[in-house]
Amino acid sequence: MDTKINLNQLRVFHVAAKAQSFTRAAEALFLTQPGISKHIKELEEYYGTRLFDRLGKKVVLTQAGEILYAKTESIFNMIDQVRMEIDDLQGLSRGVLNIGASITMGIYILPGVIRRFRAIYPKIDMRMDITLNRQIVEMVLKNDIDFGFLGAPVHDDRLKLAPFYDDELVLIVSSKHEWASHDAIEPHELLTCPFILSRKGSGTRTIIEERLGMIGIALQSTMEFGHTEAVKKAVEAGLGVSVISKAAISREEHLGLIKALRLSGVDLKRTFYFAYRKDKYLSNLDKTFLQFIVYYNS
Repeated sequence: MDTKINLNQLRVFHVAAKAQSFTRAAEALFLTQPGISKHIKELEEYYGTRLFDRLGKKVVLTQAGEILYAKTESIFNMIDQVRMEIDDLQGLSRGVLNIGASITMGIYILPGVIRRFRAIYPKIDMRMDITLNRQIVEMVLKNDIDFGFLGAPVHDDRLKLAPFYDDELVLIVSSKHEWASHDAIEPHELLTCPFILSRKGSGTRTIIEERLGMIGIALQSTMEFGHTEAVKKAVEAGLGVSVISKAAISREEHLGLIKALRLSGVDLKRTFYFAYRKDKYLSNLDKTFLQFIVYYNS
């Protein structure tokens, strides 16, 4: 038996460990599942121990696997850093920027930001993941993305956090709702009708629950919809009321489908943030993008 291992085998192991699935690893690496299993078996023979426990379709790391995963994480981070340092020698004539954003940021605000950045640096490829605030934080911490844009602040000593964009939340009702003729509603009136929330973990929901909690309002009759667009459609259909970013409802307001109201006595202003790991190596591309977003709203 060949007693050598190679970088490709370690890459297969690393991807499978991160995905916790041989099937997803095969899809990510454009290999067959038997090919993934073969590489893992060779590594297990080399180290003389199991690296994974198979639990149905899911695979989890053994103690030996955890040790190897920590080392491969360091190896591939180092390889990526070398690549970025070499790319820096090429200036900004090429490169890939991976960012992630909470739903409101990713859908309603960042497309314009990216358009302006790409107008200046057209050869830079941009990739953006849009998901819940807490998942964006996890992706930044795992180095899956370079920068994360958050709808609510987080406190983690591993992250560098800075303000990016000032936003305002508004109470929204259907244009046919009895409150549509009002300009403002008292907070206690929210207890009299169904309230529609986005999924737990979203920045908007975090802010809503926090600000209402500060004045002693705990929403009773609630419905949960998974996405901002779904929340808007539910309000438009008259299923209830909600609080949402003003940036997200310009189209519906223009068409007269939704009415935006103030919530008396409640501060619904908030700040969006961008975040990255404090220990992240900042390539020339990273520094350029950082400078761009720092001065974007200045």
